[in-house]
Amino acid sequence: MTVAATQPAVVMKAFTWAYEELGWNNVQAADFLGISETALAQTSLVGFDTDAHEAALQLAFIRMYHLLYAMSDGDTEEMRAWLVRYNPHLGTHPEALCSSLAGIDSINDYLESSHTSTPPPAMEFALPRRKTEKEDEFIHR
Repeated sequence: MTVAATQPAVVMKAFTWAYEELGWNNVQAADFLGISETALAQTSLVGFDTDAHEAALQLAFIRMYHLLYAMSDGDTEEMRAWLVRYNPHLGTHPEALCSSLAGIDSINDYLESSHTSTPPPAMEFALPRRKTEKEDEFIHR
């Protein structure tokens, strides 16, 4: 069997990678998409139509995964722990919100806002001071 290199297939592969990295199994992924585990297996190589609700869910989940990845510097265990730990800003543990598109979007909005509100690191170096012509003249005498 050959794998189709279409956009839906690529989205399905990225979604599969993301949910497996976060410790979800096929049953949890199928429940999230609102389909049966059999339907998930049948679409695993071809994906869903780009206009389908399942595709929108997948894209939002992939976005969440990437934001978590950036936040944790790729530490899978930290990402998994964040999902199950109570978050006072969200009012629940984030995994509980992963049952709908609105829930995933609220997680993504929170992650984006917390990621962009981080100030840039302080510069801990100084550029060498430029010599003035007068200083240069004094040194040459």
